Order: sequence, then structure tokens, then C-alpha cells
Amino acid sequence: MTGLQGSSGPDAMQIEVLTDERRARVVTDRVQLRRLAPFMGQERTVSQVAAQLGLGVTATYKATQRFLTLGLLRETRRETRSGRAIRYYRAPQAYFTPFSVMPLEQIGQLNRAVHLERFERELARTMRDGLHGPWGALTRVLPSGEPFYDVATVDGRSWDPLDDDSPVVLSGWNLVTLPSAEARALQREIMTVVRPYLGRQSGGQTYLLGVFLTPDGGDSTVSPAEPAHGGGG
Repeated sequence: MTGLQGSSGPDAMQIEVLTDERRARVVTDRVQLRRLAPFMGQERTVSQVAAQLGLGVTATYKATQRFLTLGLLRETRRETRSGRAIRYYRAPQAYFTPFSVMPLEQIGQLNRAVHLERFERELARTMRDGLHGPWGALTRVLPSGEPFYDVATVDGRSWDPLDDDSPVVLSGWNLVTLPSAEARALQREIMTVVRPYLGRQSGGQTYLLGVFLTPDGGDSTVSPAEPAHGGGG
């Protein structure tokens, strides 16, 4: 493995620079990376990783062999015992994929597709279990002329996600027109709100949280004046 040394706290972090797209696709795909991650920066056996991930030993072994073939991890030692020796494996602490090897939009699409599918499934389940009564999708045209759909009743009463008895969900794309300074302030405000909740290990219900903000150079079907809704589009 060709390594690159970078600083991470008191110890130098081993960073593997990837120049092959086959390898890059593994380490930028959270689904595949989940099986590689237990080996990163630490020595593990297949059985240990299988137990940690709650996977079968056979499935974990096949994934490990694929990672070995791709050169993403290596065998570090063998522990002799009666019967088959116990093999230990280790991967670098981190990987670096230049965007010239795998473009950012390809990495993003690869990961967001999985999570968006999961989000839509869980959103539908939560709304189905949490909403009672004649709710549906109300499609209308806003005063601005933009088409919009909202979760509402047949008489036009919109669902309010901030009601105390409402399911804990938010969904919807919104087009906002802002000066660059305000856009930067919004970016920082969103991160200030979200950051304290990231990486927490406290118990409780797990939630999928997606936050998206980018300059928009294409067409939009969302009104610039329309506020975010729990189920709107």
C-alpha cells in the first residue's frame, strides 16, 4: 500500500491515497464501507468483525477477501492453533480519493440514492402510522404561479409538522432567493443547529437527518416564497 502521512492529534494518521476507481467506489460507498470500517486503523479477525456488525461469518469472509484482492486491507499475522490458523487483518486509518479519480457528484449520488430511498420508505411509514383521518396530497398553484403539493385534508387544511401531536418528520425542497451574505449566514445558522446533534452516542430513537443547500442554476417547481412543509414538494 502506498501511504501518505497526515496529522491527526498527537499521532500521525496513515492515509491511503487511491488512484483506482474500483477501490474508490468501496471507500466512498457507506454500504460497502460499513464492512471495511472495523479494520481501519486496527487489527481484527473476520469473526470479530462479523460479531461487531451482526453479520454472518461467511458473508464477512467474502467481503474481506474482496477487500484483500482490491488491496484495501492486508493480512498482518496468523495465530497458530489446532486446525485452521486465525488470520488478522488491518486497513489504513483513512483513505483519500481525489475528485479526479471519482467526481464529487458521483460520490454524492451513490450515497444519497441509498439514503433517500430509506428516507422515503421511513417517511411514508411514519406518516401512515402517525396521521389519522382523511389526509392526502393537495395539489394547487400558488399566487406566484408555481405548482405545489402539500399534505392536507380535502377541505384544504394543511398539515402542520410543528403540532405537538404531529409525527417528528420534515420533508420538502424549497427555493429561496437570498443575497450571498444572507446565504452564507443561513449556511452557518443551519450548521450551528445541527452540529451539536451529530456523532452523539446517547440512547433513544434513531432519526434520518438530511440538510441540503446549494446555489441553483436550473429550473425549480418550488415557489421562492413558500416556507418549508412537513410533506411538501
